[in-house]
Amino acid sequence: MALMHRQLRGHHGSDVRTVLAAPTVLPRRACRQLASYQAAGRASNRRHLLQQLAGATLLVHTQSVSPASATLAAPDRAGEVSTSTSPRGNNALDPPTYVTATGRIVAVGDLHGDLDKAVEALKMGQVISVSDEGEVTWVGGDTVVVQLGDVLDRGDVEIGIVNLLRYLDVEARKCGGAVYMLNGNHESLNVCGDFRYVTPGAFAESALYAGLSESDLKDWQLVAKVRYSLFKPGGDLAKEFARNPTVLVVNDTVFAHGGLLPTHVEYGIERLNSEVAAWMRGDQQPDGSKCTPPFLAMGDANSVMWNRTLSKERFATPYERYHACRALQQALAKVRGKRLVVGHTPQLGGVNCECENQVWRIDVGMSYGVLNRPVQVLEIAPCEDGEAKVRIIRNTPSSMSSIDDDFGVDSAP
Repeated sequence: MALMHRQLRGHHGSDVRTVLAAPTVLPRRACRQLASYQAAGRASNRRHLLQQLAGATLLVHTQSVSPASATLAAPDRAGEVSTSTSPRGNNALDPPTYVTATGRIVAVGDLHGDLDKAVEALKMGQVISVSDEGEVTWVGGDTVVVQLGDVLDRGDVEIGIVNLLRYLDVEARKCGGAVYMLNGNHESLNVCGDFRYVTPGAFAESALYAGLSESDLKDWQLVAKVRYSLFKPGGDLAKEFARNPTVLVVNDTVFAHGGLLPTHVEYGIERLNSEVAAWMRGDQQPDGSKCTPPFLAMGDANSVMWNRTLSKERFATPYERYHACRALQQALAKVRGKRLVVGHTPQLGGVNCECENQVWRIDVGMSYGVLNRPVQVLEIAPCEDGEAKVRIIRNTPSSMSSIDDDFGVDSAP
């Protein structure tokens, strides 16, 4: 355990005082939240603590990736008009918007701090193997994995999952693949300093990541202040999430956490990605003021991260379905996409599709902090005729197999 602590400090920095130097005022909400946890006497169990420490030691791989190598080669876009109404951001730190996959695409829904389910999903997608000693190896070749956001909150192992996915991204790129994370509404909540869904174990994980000792975890004010420092705009973890797209287009498939509306595309998805990243990095405007997040990305129920128009499991009326599907068609046409994949809203019936297979909903509430449902992932595989084959991969009783027949896709054996 002492060795793991030294590894954590070595990967993050030399001293926790560096983390605490910037903020002087902690949001009262965070203090109340953590105080209530302490009063209730709740704490993460030893198993989760070990998982957190093991995951955090992978950070060295993340820091070794240069911005230039952190994106797949973009397709040839000569003569293609940007969807943005403003010039495309030229900051080398901005996340990618359009990437090309030569092999399979595997989409993974909301993970919410559940490391076990994250590993299971990646194994189910046939992109990793895990040895008896727990060593994770990339075996996905040129597969591109897209995780739909909401790695944070409701579960105890957040940084461990982030570091696992970043490590796998490094390994995947050696084979022509990649691993992407999107920013979901829970990433934006934490960067805003809203910790209402953070578990005691996740508070502990961020504190240990920053270099605190186990004995320091008894000081809830210190622990809360450390988390705020890490996640506030410009903090180490906020800058890590700044690498995540808010909207990502892989070949002809569009990925967004909550939904994509014509108004988002008209604003410009490259612009959305750039502005969210600038806010999370804590960048300054030319006038010296801090960058703010675009309202259409995370401002209200119509924003990319919060929208449920297309992620609700069932439409209330045929009228609602018609207008939602029509808006989706318009949005996809503007980015030359054929389908949209979303998370955000747990699907009680499992992964499903609507609007003539143009929207796929893949949040199945797999985390133990949500519904603790069986893992399911989505596979989009290229075919010789140029049309992608979409397949739900899941382990379910045979009585559920008819759902796949209804969608016209295959189930995993």
